[in-house]
Amino acid sequence: MVNTLGKALEDMKVVEPLRAFVRGRVTPESRVALFGGEGGLSRELASVGCAVWAGGASELEALQRFAPTHVVLTGNSLQEGLEYLASAILAVFPKVEVLLGFANAGAANALLATLLEGAPGRTGPSEVGFRRSLSTCGLRVVHREAHSVGAHMGTLAPGTEKALHRLLSELEPGAGDDIVLYALRRAPVAAVAPAREPGLLSVVLWCGPGQRPLLDEAVFSLTCQRYRPFELLLVEPEGTEGDAAVQILERYRRIEDFRFQHVQGPPGELMDRAIQQARGQYLAFFEASGLVYPGHFEQLVQALRDSEAAWAVSRAFRRVSRAVPGQEDYTETKVPFPLGDHLELDQLRQHPWLLHALLIDRSRIANFSLHVPDPQPGPPATLPWRLMALFEPVFLNGLATCEQRVPDAAPVAVDPEVGTLWSLRSLDALEQMVSRARSAGQSAKDLRHRALDALDARLRAGAPWLHGALRRTASRLLK
Repeated sequence: MVNTLGKALEDMKVVEPLRAFVRGRVTPESRVALFGGEGGLSRELASVGCAVWAGGASELEALQRFAPTHVVLTGNSLQEGLEYLASAILAVFPKVEVLLGFANAGAANALLATLLEGAPGRTGPSEVGFRRSLSTCGLRVVHREAHSVGAHMGTLAPGTEKALHRLLSELEPGAGDDIVLYALRRAPVAAVAPAREPGLLSVVLWCGPGQRPLLDEAVFSLTCQRYRPFELLLVEPEGTEGDAAVQILERYRRIEDFRFQHVQGPPGELMDRAIQQARGQYLAFFEASGLVYPGHFEQLVQALRDSEAAWAVSRAFRRVSRAVPGQEDYTETKVPFPLGDHLELDQLRQHPWLLHALLIDRSRIANFSLHVPDPQPGPPATLPWRLMALFEPVFLNGLATCEQRVPDAAPVAVDPEVGTLWSLRSLDALEQMVSRARSAGQSAKDLRHRALDALDARLRAGAPWLHGALRRTASRLLK
């Protein structure tokens, strides 16, 4: 059947999902103002005990007398500027909750239906543009719901359609949502996202439990690195003495001035909070157990400026530390990693600590999610793996320019589910990756053969009787 997806999108209405969304947000004592005249919703709200007012934005005096607790933007939900109307309402009624919904013009279904089936482009706002305007309008999201159309197009193989959907969703997490519903409130000034500053480097520095004694050395190394301008966002879970950490930052700021923020609170989303507050075009992650050399960020930024890549990775020293009961851990050895001329996918999977050796140019990743879980006790970050799936990095395969302390234990592998990510790579790049993997496998096989040959020669020369007995035993077993 042809054009099934386009027809489903055409038949999709915002009204019913919005009605259910509003019913879930109000109580019988609520005073609900309806903008746009949605009669069915008005009757439903009145039947559960809500006071209801219906009118337009021009009837401000009557609306002020009504004193709403909730304002619902209904009617033509495809109109542009919903966020600005919500902002104007909250400027007059700062304590109300604004409820609205719209069909997402930037949804993967809508884009594919237009591109592949010839369906008319969906008019109205895209969620990307809407969310981008929220902080400008002084709004914060209290709650969000989303609905998707289950239909599939008949002009494309299901596997290919799924792959395109997944790629679009990896680039923009909300691309899989056809209808989005929002509950908005007025944002405090502190909650408004900062403007991005071109050229600024933001370093998100995690200092977990037990890492405070190492913080002084880490901050000193960051102060001595050569790239300017930069800001430092120190992230600590609550329960640590925040004033002491701030004093360390203030002390080293006397060497070379830099901006800093101290992000502290209950563990769970501290890293995401810091990322949201970061102002820089360039974003890096680090831990208090690590060190950077003076040219580390300078080289990474220059590599990005000299290329079209969205992120860069440097070779790093993996400091293997051994625990000694009753004493401080000591560094047993420093191993440069990754080795070789290329950064391989498997290296990111097996060594997620490489997160601390990368630099991201946020001006080249659109709305790609930069989610990073809090390191303790959260799972390893999948961000490097997700970046690798969509953006070819620059790998600085020279001398290591940073260090990261890694416990003397097997590396923690990334969640196997990251292997389900879809990749944007040319066939030539994929063939090169496969060729390198085969060469590595053949080299390992050749090395095993050479080792066996050497062992055979040594046995034959040093213990001919044992060598003869082993040969006879092997011959009998292989018959």
